[in-house]
Amino acid sequence: MLTLDIGCGENKHATVGIDVNVTSSVDVVASTYNLPFKAETFDGSYMLEVREHLENPSEALKEVNRVLKQDGTIRCSIPNVYWCGKILRAILRTGVDESYTIHEHINSWTIYDIDHLLNRCSFRIEDYHYGETGPYRRSRLIFKILRLNTIFKAITNHQLFFSAKKLTMSFQD
Repeated sequence: MLTLDIGCGENKHATVGIDVNVTSSVDVVASTYNLPFKAETFDGSYMLEVREHLENPSEALKEVNRVLKQDGTIRCSIPNVYWCGKILRAILRTGVDESYTIHEHINSWTIYDIDHLLNRCSFRIEDYHYGETGPYRRSRLIFKILRLNTIFKAITNHQLFFSAKKLTMSFQD
């Protein structure tokens, strides 16, 4: 099974890693908007914490769709727009630290926005869930003890994970 990790950075999760920056995990340096592969090359693709950085995410998704085989799957993660840390900063009017803003998040979506975007680019959501990776795992323990993570799943998790299937094109006369 041949898979592609778009925007892999330092941690490649697929057979082939692609990024605009050179790292030890990158196999091909190229833009998400112009993937240097033939149509229908890959069985699956990953875009983990990438979409929020893209100026034109629908064009990137159309390009991913092009290189995926029929019924190929894309697995993604994005920052959760409803995360309580983001909401608290807005209420308290505190700024975010530089390590957060330096990553240039220029887009954010709800699951409904993502569903609409994926449909426009010929994908269908198969599954989604909220979760945690990285430094925010410690805050999850507090939510778990207070059982807030079961009541308020969408706001107590920093990330939104989802997978989508490439739609099979069938034309009828």
